[in-house]
Amino acid sequence: MLPITASSRHPRQALARRLYPARIVGLALGMLAVAAAWRAVPPAWPWWMLLALNGLGWPHLARYLATRVRDPHRTERHCLLIDGLLTGFWVAAVDFAPIPGAVLIALYNLGTLAVGGPRLLAAGSLAWLAGGGVGALIWPTLDWQLLPTPLALLGALPLLLLYPLMIGWRSYRQACQLVEQKRRETRQRRTDALTGLYNRAHWERVIESHFDTGRPPLCLALLEIDHFQRINDTFGHAMGDQVLRRTARFLQETLGEEALLARHGATTFGLLLDETPLDRALTQLDGLREAFLKPEAQGESLLPCTLSIGLAECHTTLNRPGEWMQQAELALDSARVQGRNRVVAYSGTARSA
Repeated sequence: MLPITASSRHPRQALARRLYPARIVGLALGMLAVAAAWRAVPPAWPWWMLLALNGLGWPHLARYLATRVRDPHRTERHCLLIDGLLTGFWVAAVDFAPIPGAVLIALYNLGTLAVGGPRLLAAGSLAWLAGGGVGALIWPTLDWQLLPTPLALLGALPLLLLYPLMIGWRSYRQACQLVEQKRRETRQRRTDALTGLYNRAHWERVIESHFDTGRPPLCLALLEIDHFQRINDTFGHAMGDQVLRRTARFLQETLGEEALLARHGATTFGLLLDETPLDRALTQLDGLREAFLKPEAQGESLLPCTLSIGLAECHTTLNRPGEWMQQAELALDSARVQGRNRVVAYSGTARSA
């Protein structure tokens, strides 16, 4: 058994949470439609009491039942079948009047189809037919009329107009939530959890796309935080993570949100410079490296770091993106060998900025 207070937000309670407000509104408006149809020939007061209990009490009882079982979803489907029995009963109670009866049955069918598809629709149809049969035994139709009274028609209008509007609004909200969930999942697949930049797998797909269809000149850069392992060994991984986040934020703020940045490796960032010739890329990245040394970039409470950058230009002699990436890695290796804290471009023989 699931305690009410502990289970109200349980994932298995999703259907019960979704149906609760719809049942409150739908049964209240349905009660109004039946009451309006009854005004021509009012029944005895116990039937009014039963109608009020169904319209005002049953939604809360159904919600309570769903919180007291191990399978709330199954219980809610059973409650929907009870809704069908009662729907058929009240249709019989209004002498099977076409307008109120059709509205009650149509909107009930709308709910069962939305929740459980054709199978629940079929089960629900059997339920309201059974309820109608029971109601016909209790409420014999003495003077059936094709056209309802004006009051019965007016009583059915709120249910006909407001309930579908509510269902449509809730369906719209659910669709928006699904779209947003899909967007979040897409971002999670594409981004690195620590830095918020593209992860390596997605960035390599971006590189491949630009290699095949991009407009030259194109440059690929790998940026490495120098001596990063010393930071982890001396100050711990928490400080190392802080430095990585700080560096990613600096790169985004300096290059702009539209920059194609990624976390390429544990201590390495990738950058794609579109429509940028090699000489301009060298100048831009050397300015980036110098800006990284400034106190406002480093942060007063963080360790000062430097960047080594390897740069490679995309040209027609390359056969695949992997060769382009390899040239950027060779240029980065050259920057390390030359003493770090510098920008080196690959050009057969690597050259520094």
